[in-house]
Amino acid sequence: MSSSHTRFRRSFGKLWALGLAGALCGVALPAAADFVAAEVPATSNKRILDPEFNPGKGLFTWVDIIDGSIWLSRMDRATGNFIPETGKDVLIEKSAAPPGGLGFTLNGPEWVLGVDGDTIVYTRMLDGVSPTPVNAQIGASFLSKKGTWVLRTLSPGRPLNAPYGSDSAIDPAPRITYNDAAGNHFWRELNNPNTEEAIPGTPQGLLPAIRHVRGDGQRALVYPVDVGGTPQVHRYTVDTKVFEQLTFDAGTKDQPWMWQAPDFGNGMVMMATIDGTTLGLYQQLAGAWTQVRTIQAPLGGRFFSTEPFVYGGKSYVIMMVIVGSYPNSIWLADFDAASPLLRRLTPETPDRARADPEIFVTDTGPIVFFSRFNQNKGSYWLCVPCAEGLYRAETGIPLAR
Repeated sequence: MSSSHTRFRRSFGKLWALGLAGALCGVALPAAADFVAAEVPATSNKRILDPEFNPGKGLFTWVDIIDGSIWLSRMDRATGNFIPETGKDVLIEKSAAPPGGLGFTLNGPEWVLGVDGDTIVYTRMLDGVSPTPVNAQIGASFLSKKGTWVLRTLSPGRPLNAPYGSDSAIDPAPRITYNDAAGNHFWRELNNPNTEEAIPGTPQGLLPAIRHVRGDGQRALVYPVDVGGTPQVHRYTVDTKVFEQLTFDAGTKDQPWMWQAPDFGNGMVMMATIDGTTLGLYQQLAGAWTQVRTIQAPLGGRFFSTEPFVYGGKSYVIMMVIVGSYPNSIWLADFDAASPLLRRLTPETPDRARADPEIFVTDTGPIVFFSRFNQNKGSYWLCVPCAEGLYRAETGIPLAR
């Protein structure tokens, strides 16, 4: 996440209203005759859902789609294979989420990275209760000095859900965002409940998805806020309490991300979907956030579950493309003005629903993991009979030297 965190599962209810078509900026795509879209199963365990990777530690966490158990496992950096192959290395908590894998938040475990160690956070339910917001808690699991993963509950006795963590490994006070039972949005430092604060401009409900700004020393959040009927990207800097509107151009903004981009002078850039069919990249020029790149969705579809990443000094984004009523394919793009890339990573056949792409960087370059569902067997998302398991695909990105 995002998700994931995009996260597809947190914004699922909104995607059906989006539409239109296009091509990449009206510019011809670079030749890629040497790249062939392909996918292979990542594991024999078809119960893995919503994996979240910890790149620094070579770990990943996931939720069991059948019984809701939370697991942790290791990655082989040389191959991208799971250790063990089933992904069942450490059981964090048995049946924490309800059967079906995610519960009402539609979101599984997330990493919170920090200088003092990394933590897994997730929505958990008490035994024997219905999976509702009033019965939810936030579980947090961390590695003890004895080398065991220890579970604690954040704010015991208070119903909270849908945690999402900051991901700076050098942060001395990592943060999470989350909801209460009424759908109010909050942030706090993970280990200091006294820092809790309502996030300004957010309505009650599961949405919007709120993302932590990625960059050294960037303690801020980005998310869409309705402005006269049009959601625009806003930023809230948690230490200074500055709440500011960043975008003012036409089009409904959603799924915003902000990160430190080495290919843009190592400055901050911001990305958001526009009306679902366009990815807009914004850079602060002369004091104003200005749209400097656009990518149009291929196949007459719309983008979802977008997530940027940086590799080899360059910014990329992975995303689902939705055609019709389900996401048919996973794509990769960059923001190179001279030679823009828009590459389909998964094959045209078989026709399957593919969701929640996540990047992991191996010793030979980035690969993408995603869940695959047979949409012909039911309403595919979180449909246990539809689940075909976790798959992986090459990105074709050259190895950084």
